[in-house]
Amino acid sequence: MHEVAAKGSGTAEQIEGIPLFLIPKIIAEQIRKKQKSVFLITVERKFMHQYTVIVETRDEYDKRVNTGVLGSF
Repeated sequence: MHEVAAKGSGTAEQIEGIPLFLIPKIIAEQIRKKQKSVFLITVERKFMHQYTVIVETRDEYDKRVNTGVLGSF
């Protein structure tokens, strides 16, 4: 079975260890959860066939960019 870890503060979500075939399901779940507040969805390939999905609202994106913490939570 695949190990999945969710990280984030507030409503931001970073879900790690996602196999390729589950990415659409994870993104759909996050969109349903956050509804209209989703601003940015990022999918990064980590190793082998494992991916990280990051879902951010506009406020979380602005906060991350303005604090200079690009590319991480």
